[in-house]
Amino acid sequence: MAFQKYSRMDQSLFTRFVRLGIPYIELNAQGRRYRDLGDLSYMNKATIFRGANAGFSYDYQLVDVPDYNGRGESVPSPWFYQNQEEAEYIVSVYMYMRLLGYPARNISILTIYNGQMHLICDVVNNQITTVDKFQGQQNDFVLLSLVRTRFVGHIRDVRRLIVAMSRARLGLYVFLPDKLALNLNERTSFTKRNVEDAGDPFLVGGIEDMNQIVTSFK
Repeated sequence: MAFQKYSRMDQSLFTRFVRLGIPYIELNAQGRRYRDLGDLSYMNKATIFRGANAGFSYDYQLVDVPDYNGRGESVPSPWFYQNQEEAEYIVSVYMYMRLLGYPARNISILTIYNGQMHLICDVVNNQITTVDKFQGQQNDFVLLSLVRTRFVGHIRDVRRLIVAMSRARLGLYVFLPDKLALNLNERTSFTKRNVEDAGDPFLVGGIEDMNQIVTSFK
């Protein structure tokens, strides 16, 4: 913290170059499904970017996660933050996507904290990593666990926030404050809905609802 405050060691090398007046080029086009940015040419041709995500009402959402038995985040050891409800909820959504037919290689589970990564790994063995280790990478779908319920935590760093929110090409689902909206009449990973068409949303109340939905596929 002292180095950050007095020596500006919290800035990236690129930021330092910009501050020193080094010439640079800003990218103004992207290959993901985000508004207010120019699109790379192939995005206008590929139908995958115009279609909805089967089984989901929206292509990105903030997902409400109620406290688990009255408790949100926990700290089993110093600086080892975890959130049991978020872990189980995210794993259930991952299972839901796999049951619909989404390939595992197209889904990434991200979290802000190592403690949460280990907790989720206890529940499922998948592409699970921290945001910091995912810089420069992307995937079609990202399930993001923010963990903290008492304080903002690591995500207060705008650079980490940008990385966390910009890794998904087709679908981003952040578990922290709106109910997840699913289209339960879609039972495969393909749909004819356009991306702007929310269909007939079913609002998931929490992990109990999500577990029942997953169980219904069996």
